[in-house]
Amino acid sequence: MSPRLVTYPTWKELFGKHPTEADLIDQIRPLDRLHSVWLLARINILLALDRFHSDEKRTVQLQRYLVNLLIGEELFQDLKRRFGSERLEERQPFHSLQVLTLMKMIVLEGAKSGGLRPDIDIDAAHRLGRCLIMANDFLFTPEHMRHIRRERPSINRKRIALQLQVGSGLEVNNPPTINTSIVRSEIIFGEILTKISCSLDIRSLFQLRSGMTLDDYIDHVFGLLTYYISLDFEKLIENPGLACVNLNTFFAEAPKDIVSKFWATELASIDGLENSLKEPTKLKPYHDFIAMRKRPVLEVEAENGIPMHVGFVQEKLESGLFWAIFNSLKTAEERSSLFSDWGHLFEEYVSRILDQCCAGAKESYVRFPKFLDNGDEAFDGVISEGKYWIVMEYKGGFLNSVAKYGEDEEEFIRDLERKFGSEKGAGIEQLVRKIGAVFSADPKQRRPLDGMDSSEVRIVVPVLIVQESYVSSEVTVPYLVDIFGNLKRRQHLERKVIYTFPLILDVSDIETLRPYVIAKKVSIVECFMERVHMGTKGFLSFRDFFREYLRQRGIGRVTDDETFVRFRAIMNRISLRFFTKPFEPLSE
Repeated sequence: MSPRLVTYPTWKELFGKHPTEADLIDQIRPLDRLHSVWLLARINILLALDRFHSDEKRTVQLQRYLVNLLIGEELFQDLKRRFGSERLEERQPFHSLQVLTLMKMIVLEGAKSGGLRPDIDIDAAHRLGRCLIMANDFLFTPEHMRHIRRERPSINRKRIALQLQVGSGLEVNNPPTINTSIVRSEIIFGEILTKISCSLDIRSLFQLRSGMTLDDYIDHVFGLLTYYISLDFEKLIENPGLACVNLNTFFAEAPKDIVSKFWATELASIDGLENSLKEPTKLKPYHDFIAMRKRPVLEVEAENGIPMHVGFVQEKLESGLFWAIFNSLKTAEERSSLFSDWGHLFEEYVSRILDQCCAGAKESYVRFPKFLDNGDEAFDGVISEGKYWIVMEYKGGFLNSVAKYGEDEEEFIRDLERKFGSEKGAGIEQLVRKIGAVFSADPKQRRPLDGMDSSEVRIVVPVLIVQESYVSSEVTVPYLVDIFGNLKRRQHLERKVIYTFPLILDVSDIETLRPYVIAKKVSIVECFMERVHMGTKGFLSFRDFFREYLRQRGIGRVTDDETFVRFRAIMNRISLRFFTKPFEPLSE
């Protein structure tokens, strides 16, 4: 599924001017903060269910329900007059980024006791609805417009500014596909971590810091997700109590000390959340949800908790787990080792997928090929077919929080260059340097790969596969393509070979591609060459390209049966462990 770029109505579109922060705070202050945040968290669960089981009919149903719940007659008429001709699923009044932004402001500014309760008072609910529409104006500001103005001379800088403006919203509103995310985590931490050698003993280190095993922690995250993705959308509307879990009984079948340690890492009180939000930060408030990401479950009354955003629970299986371990480490050396080890786990996972794709195909895949002269690793992988070589690097690292959420272009570029761009060991730099070694114009300088003959190669397609969605964004990719071009011009390369611009793919792109290649509906080489032939003008995401590629060739949907079977097996195991019954999804 392609990411959903949500468009939303703003106060300025309705009334001709942006509300000030003081205007919004005046609306917030009478609201009871606990019950307002509680209601917003329940709304966020409904929005998450809409995303998990997405179809336009359900999206319209949910948005209409929320309009009826939160919008008073006068504001409704204003919205109808301004946006009545637009489709509700395309111009959505309510979305997760808006909800989380307002949630933070209410925690800081709402009435700590005795305030208006939007869960039981219709006027208070309408006040909350006004606040939500006003909050939309704080997600895209006049300052944002200046950074992407037409007159700004650098196209790359405008693209980077746009990435920093929309990236966090895309993350929040588009968590990874739940089944592939869960299966990926199980494979990496349940299989691969036990089989490859790491410089850090990640399992022992995690247990030392948290008091619980990595397997137990991941299973409890799975358990929480199992409950929420199984919720019936309409039953949750009818019975809001289903949005909460009882902290004492939810994991009743698990050892109490392990359950206690799990909640100790994931649970926040509203006062604790307020204190975390008050800590100084370089991040922009409408991007900064780190406090909620660290502890995504809010204790709303004695023995009851609710996720502030189900996507933040899901993150605990991927980037959230990395940062939890990273932040527990004491030295720069340990943190550097974790980046390296995490990268190796990711490399092995991607290599497994490509092994499956090329098994029995006319394309051959060589994992981690080595230079013949000294046995050092060359590329992370090479797919070859006749005159074509696809040379690949896999990068599992993440950009730091200031680079992603600070709207600091210089820091974003520094971190991007350091991990994925032109600095020594970064993804693009490695691709160019290794292409230069294998395909040097000087035969005496060439470094052949062990067991691979490059003499017949005429087209080389570089590919960088990443886990960080900011890096594979169609807004960021042109910057990396330019870096590749600049570095390549410094190389003296064999002229008989064509070296295309690099493709930057997210790991989910490879996961999406896999079932089509295994079913022999798609060839990786042919698919990638088609993307290359389109050139670099009018960049689009690989996901969007692939959807159009399938449509033009009349290729119907191929389900990823292996992932689905593994997903069901994991969910059954978790459901039986914690709830003593098989997993019962709402729909397939």
